[in-house]
Amino acid sequence: MILYTMMPQELIFPEDANAWNKIEMLNVEGVPVLAEQLDEGYRITRILSSNPFDYLNPELAPGNVIRHFGP
Repeated sequence: MILYTMMPQELIFPEDANAWNKIEMLNVEGVPVLAEQLDEGYRITRILSSNPFDYLNPELAPGNVIRHFGP
């Protein structure tokens, strides 16, 4: 089987379901990211973009906390 996707292997074949229950896919500034839900917002864990310039945006760096999310 060949799986052509940019999604991480852990998202498709989760090893620990409890760890992935807190992970959500969000759109931040129009860029799809995986983020871990926290009490005060979300922490970016991975960028899921095919645009290389999105990886250079310091606001989307993994580890950054998004305090206000939504409209």
